[in-house]
Amino acid sequence: MTSNRHSFKLLSLLVVLAVFLSAFCTALPSVSAAARGAWAPNTAYAVNDTVTYSGSTYTCLQAHTSLVGWEPSNAPALWQKGGSGGTTPPATNGVTFYADINYSGKAVTLGIGNYTLSQLNAKGIPNDWMSSLKVPSGWTVEVYENDNFGGTKWTFTSSSSWVGNTINDKMSSVKIYTGSPSTVTKPSEVPSHIWTYVMNVDKKFGKGGDFALLLSAVIKKESSFGAGLPGSPSAGDGLMQVEPNTRNAYLSQFSSKFGRAYNHNSEQDQVCMGALILDEKIIKFGNIYKGLLHYNGGDNWYPGATDSYGRPILADQYANAVYATYKGYGGKN
Repeated sequence: MTSNRHSFKLLSLLVVLAVFLSAFCTALPSVSAAARGAWAPNTAYAVNDTVTYSGSTYTCLQAHTSLVGWEPSNAPALWQKGGSGGTTPPATNGVTFYADINYSGKAVTLGIGNYTLSQLNAKGIPNDWMSSLKVPSGWTVEVYENDNFGGTKWTFTSSSSWVGNTINDKMSSVKIYTGSPSTVTKPSEVPSHIWTYVMNVDKKFGKGGDFALLLSAVIKKESSFGAGLPGSPSAGDGLMQVEPNTRNAYLSQFSSKFGRAYNHNSEQDQVCMGALILDEKIIKFGNIYKGLLHYNGGDNWYPGATDSYGRPILADQYANAVYATYKGYGGKN
């Protein structure tokens, strides 16, 4: 009898200890939660880790080392069916972006539209984020490396459980639409050779044709499409009237972007150089109109600013004229 009482007490203590440890471990925050791929035995899993098993995703409820027989479908105390981060909206409502691979982690669904970084932030998507995405049939997603649809563009027309190292966590702006992007038509007044220059640059920047319309509007204002106008009062010349000092400041960026040294005798390079500077201003100041203001007036321009000769810098008049031409060509932004 004495031996049995001691055995009962020992068993009771072990049960209490097990409950305590279970509650304690469950309460511990996860510091290493991750998408772990396919479930496997003899593997340490942390709370909120996700695994796949028999075609489904499961989220770990208690930290443990797995054993044969503890498969997610057989161990509801250890695994909950479904990914972490709450209920994912149906993909048919839009494109769903995920923080982690295999459609796991935080999920945010966006509908048709163009989203700058500030707009993504407002929707709950931080900068340089996204490892997988679900794309409904017939939809197209353009992911941009930089804000305001700048930098490298990656296009998705179907879901991807892992976007790859090149794209992972590099999304700063997004365009979402159904079907194919609308084609851009050359404005009738733009000479064919000018259109070739601007379309070559547009493709390099991955702008889908809209940048070509903007560059055409700038070239019209700056040099009447190269119709023999003299240089600007500040010694700017070429199709986009970029000043020598400004060109020199961008020579290394030009080589990095276009893979060659700048040749000012090349009209194509003149357009490439102007486009490089203009794109930087658009990204820095937030939109096309403000970019035009500072492309013409400099980074420190303000209404009433004057140049070193005391002449007013009428960047607002410049931006108004160029932007109106761009919109008249069918510009979208």
